[in-house]
Amino acid sequence: MIAIDVIISQFSTEEQQEFVKYLKYKNKRHDTKNVQLFQLLLAKYPAKEIPQKLYGKDNKTAYHGLRKRLWSSLVDFMATQSLTHEVSDELEITKRILVARNLLLQKQFKTAFKILDKAEKKASDIQHFSLLNEVYHTQIQYAHRTNFAPPLEVLIEKCTANQQDFLQEEKLNMAYAVIQEEVQKVVYKGEIISFQSLIQETYERFGISKEIGLSYKSLYQLAQIVNSIAAVNRTYFAIEPFILENYNAISNRLKQTDKHLFYHIKVLYLIANIFFRKKEFAQSLTYLERMKTAMEQQKQRYYKDSLLSYQCLLALNHNYLGNAQKAIQLLEEVIDLKKYDLEAMLDVHISLIVLYFQQGEFKKAQKMFSKFYHTDKWYEEKTGVDWVIKKNLIELLLHIELGNISYVDSRFTSFQRKYYPFFRKSGEARVITFLKFVKEYYHAPETVTSAEFHTAVAHSFQWKERVEEDIFVMSFYAWLKAKMNKTDLYQTTLELVKVE
Repeated sequence: MIAIDVIISQFSTEEQQEFVKYLKYKNKRHDTKNVQLFQLLLAKYPAKEIPQKLYGKDNKTAYHGLRKRLWSSLVDFMATQSLTHEVSDELEITKRILVARNLLLQKQFKTAFKILDKAEKKASDIQHFSLLNEVYHTQIQYAHRTNFAPPLEVLIEKCTANQQDFLQEEKLNMAYAVIQEEVQKVVYKGEIISFQSLIQETYERFGISKEIGLSYKSLYQLAQIVNSIAAVNRTYFAIEPFILENYNAISNRLKQTDKHLFYHIKVLYLIANIFFRKKEFAQSLTYLERMKTAMEQQKQRYYKDSLLSYQCLLALNHNYLGNAQKAIQLLEEVIDLKKYDLEAMLDVHISLIVLYFQQGEFKKAQKMFSKFYHTDKWYEEKTGVDWVIKKNLIELLLHIELGNISYVDSRFTSFQRKYYPFFRKSGEARVITFLKFVKEYYHAPETVTSAEFHTAVAHSFQWKERVEEDIFVMSFYAWLKAKMNKTDLYQTTLELVKVE
């Protein structure tokens, strides 16, 4: 059965009201119960009791028929809403092409080619290669019929160049899909592959040069790939030049960015995230400000879709700049949003848990954890193994702080069995080392302040340069260091991540 209740639960109050209006307008009879069913589903009324509530008896046949009709109305409503908010550039260009073709049939060549010129300019501004192809195809078809057409050789040259751009974009799209499929094995399944070889082989397969960057969309696709690699290898410091160089080149070339706004926002987020992971918080905030400006364009068309990611990264930046309360407030503002992207909301939840934990608000953190009622396997499928590992690690530390030692022992055993092989294969054996010291602490807390313990810790970890070290790895280690030195966790964290 289609989960109508899940879909409508993400409707905003305005969307709920609009849908009810839509149903009432569509209803031809006064006894139609679709509005009543919608309201019952919205109120999360028990499904088994709904037929009785609607009909006064358990009429399941009528109920399922009504539910099916409600689903059909819901699809129509959502489609109408999407079309209403859709940017009209493509439609406008298509109309111009159709009108021009009609005028050409009537031998109105001067007017037709003026309209095609405008269609070409608009399609070129938004880098819409398939529509440009339609424009050039029409111009070439009638070029020999009139002096109002551009020279045929010029049109052929433009058309050929456009076809190459279109083909290059399609190649990038296919390459992106192939590489992402392989990257999923790392992000979601914990498998280890050679990224450098994968990228090189895929580029060679589709005949793509490494320097190619046609639009914000293609840059976003490439950035997603290198960002996924950096997330696994903890090498955010190394990918910044590649993304920034291409971003600046595209920004300078594309004067009109309406068509690319969706991808432009995503690229700005990726750049801001790279600077955050490098611990260059001021730079990250600069790109987040650009991201917010972009989110507010086109009557905030992509504002809601981007809000969670933006707010979460903004909060993390403020947290590591020492503004913990502001960071917590930013996350609490969006934690109860009705309509959201699941992966982004899970990031908000885990980030807020970490911030509560750093401030010693363990009960609040535990309350947030109670909302994670799915299995680890479910979360791995939704967000990847890296997110699940972070969730498990912070949960272990939280229950140590709460004194739930028996629970910690059982979780430790489960975590060790499931993830230790992955840590060894992925070159992250220091997580195992860290957990060994964590286990020593919760079994014998008094030992961690000893000189022997300090020496053992100092000789057990191999750290990268501070600018290269992963900020979340440092945050977990800060907990152990705070215990060893009897210092405040948050202040210890800030000292560790501070880059001179």
